[in-house]
Amino acid sequence: MAKRLLDIINGVIKWVLIIMFIAMVIVVFLQVLFRFVLNQPLAWTEEMARYLLVWLTFLGAGYGMSVKAHPSIELLYEKTSGVVKKGLTIISAALIIFFFWQIIDSSLEFISRSMAQKSPALQIPMGYIYYVIPISSVLFIINLLYVTISEWRKGASS
Repeated sequence: MAKRLLDIINGVIKWVLIIMFIAMVIVVFLQVLFRFVLNQPLAWTEEMARYLLVWLTFLGAGYGMSVKAHPSIELLYEKTSGVVKKGLTIISAALIIFFFWQIIDSSLEFISRSMAQKSPALQIPMGYIYYVIPISSVLFIINLLYVTISEWRKGASS
């Protein structure tokens, strides 16, 4: 049940990332077209491309955890076995979760303070741009927990 729900969430995030990337390509293409061909630059395209890139980066990091795409240093981990390996897995997961919990906590306060500030060209509250921070952090934690539990079970069965 949990795996199925997580697969649905990650599938939706994957399609959101694809759509955002396509939108970013179109926006950048429009900027180049209007600036260099028509000699009438659009004011909003640079800002939109920047915000799309920020959302792509943060959501992509959360999604990347689900497919184990993050680099890691496994020298110590590979040299150990049994209880030590499981202990390292739990300690590293706990530290990462603590780190992302701090990010979530701090970003929610930051978002509430930045809702009054509007973006220069698009005139949208900056808090909406920053919402990606807690969203991607929660996604990262959920995927980390699933990967950690899967690795734990795989280690227990082998």
